[in-house]
Amino acid sequence: MKVSAPSLLTAAILATPFAMAQTSPLQLDTQQVSGQLFSHNIAEQAFAVEVLERSDIARLPVMNIADALEWVGGLDVRQRGTGGTQVDLGIRGAGYEQTLILLDGVRMNDPQTGHHNFDLPVVLEDIERIEIVRGPGAGQYGPNGNAGVINLVTRKRVDSDNGRAAGIKAEAGRDDFRRGVISLGKTSGNWSHFVAGQQQQADSYIAGADLGYKTRQGNYRLSYQGQQHSTVLGLGYVDKAFGAQGFYGPASARANEHTIQRHAYLTHDVRLNGGQGVDVALNYRQHDDRFYYLSYAPSAHQTDALQARLRYRLSQQLALGYEHNREEIDSTSITGNQHQRNYDSAFVYGQYDAGPIQLAGSWSYLTYDDGDSYSLPVLGLTLPLGAHQLYLNGGKSVRVPTLNDLYLNQAANKGNPLVKPEQTTSAELGARLNLAGVQTRLAVFTRDTENAIDYTRSQQDIDSNISYYTARNVRAIDTRGADIEVDASALLAQQGWQKVSLSYTWLDQDFTNQYPQARYTQSQLRHQAILALAYEVLPQLTLTSLYKYEERYDQAGYRLWDLGVKQQRDGWHWAVALSNALDEDYIDSGFIAAPGRSLRVELAAGF
Repeated sequence: MKVSAPSLLTAAILATPFAMAQTSPLQLDTQQVSGQLFSHNIAEQAFAVEVLERSDIARLPVMNIADALEWVGGLDVRQRGTGGTQVDLGIRGAGYEQTLILLDGVRMNDPQTGHHNFDLPVVLEDIERIEIVRGPGAGQYGPNGNAGVINLVTRKRVDSDNGRAAGIKAEAGRDDFRRGVISLGKTSGNWSHFVAGQQQQADSYIAGADLGYKTRQGNYRLSYQGQQHSTVLGLGYVDKAFGAQGFYGPASARANEHTIQRHAYLTHDVRLNGGQGVDVALNYRQHDDRFYYLSYAPSAHQTDALQARLRYRLSQQLALGYEHNREEIDSTSITGNQHQRNYDSAFVYGQYDAGPIQLAGSWSYLTYDDGDSYSLPVLGLTLPLGAHQLYLNGGKSVRVPTLNDLYLNQAANKGNPLVKPEQTTSAELGARLNLAGVQTRLAVFTRDTENAIDYTRSQQDIDSNISYYTARNVRAIDTRGADIEVDASALLAQQGWQKVSLSYTWLDQDFTNQYPQARYTQSQLRHQAILALAYEVLPQLTLTSLYKYEERYDQAGYRLWDLGVKQQRDGWHWAVALSNALDEDYIDSGFIAAPGRSLRVELAAGF
């Protein structure tokens, strides 16, 4: 199978591999991925990567992108409220601000705050696959990828016989939860059109608390997929109104929030002879945020982000390019009310195939208009070990402060214009093994971050009864970790098992923190274990089980068990999902308790 990957890089080039699909039990993963420069088997790649295909997602009883990512080991999907209202996504124990979110290869990170990174203008039904990069390889994608990258790849063609598709879905559940989705698609020749709309709402899952929400969104995509040219135009809109009690302040403090995002992007790729080619990307994102905390006087923020990228592929082995980004904020709750910053990057990528050993690396030079500049090298190699593969990589990355980190001026949190960028150096040694037909992925890694940013209270703040938290640089966070995944899906496929995997992530973090209280640093993962099962009991009837154990530095271990059943027939399906079946009491993110046991039903039809 050959999968065409989109433009993934922002500040450097990565010929990205994406791994661990179902494979023959006699060899390592043979899925082919067309990256920016070349095509290789996943097993030959030098970075820790994984992919969730549309077929994988289709068998799961999940309703949004965040729920689908819960099935991936090493990801810390922290949800405030229900239904994907707000999602903070960390990778391998890093903070959510160190994860770069891409949509068809263009940046979605919000310059105001990473809490809005998952205000995505697409619904789950739009997704063709989700590409995940862990560790040093993510540094090649530009700033904010210190720990990893998530790239959401949308559908580009309708795969039905007549080139047309229409779908409708209705869901209902606890706390008067309701969700409705309509999607349309048409392919004629090389041209395709996609339209999708969704409305979702629920009441508060805690009596008397402000935690209800209502979300409306829609998007349109135009895609041209020719022999020598490819073009994608995307337009999206998201409107979220939700109770935010306990999201950023004490659980007793009432709060509400209303966000609106408008998004437009264009990518165009021209393929020339001899592996040469040119591709461009234009991306515009506007985000409005109105936050009500303890009063009816809102904090109003509007951010605008513009990205422009040009890349030239000289051959299958070498590419170079340039990118410009501009970010602006206009706010009633920041010092100075208005701020703007620009940053540029020049990058080069090369790869060399020396028989069994393959080298891949990049160098990018990032400059900001305040005079700061960063040189970000990344290098990886792959070495065969008989029927297995060993890989080694390392690199540098940077996370610049958000505009909230610099200028926020609210009752509970204050920005700090003196805060410095986070700089991360990381390395990883990993292997992809086939052990009697069982696909095994294991890795050990280090990640050392200087000047990590957190919202803190100093001893002087505490002694002076200052209650708010101020953005400051924690001296360092040094992380040592290991993760392993054992997947027997291919081996047991003939017995009806569609998914049988066990993953475990261990993290040892040394916090050199000069402040007695820090809001986010100590809330990261220490241990995570995931057992993921999907079994086809009858033709097209699948039972799923996701059992997860997590332990954090500031929270004792807790166990989450999600169960589901889903039946897919020609043109329609139904599903029942039970979340938090053990009714575990825990805090996923912020300061408010996570939802308890809940049941959801789903019915969908396609035409």
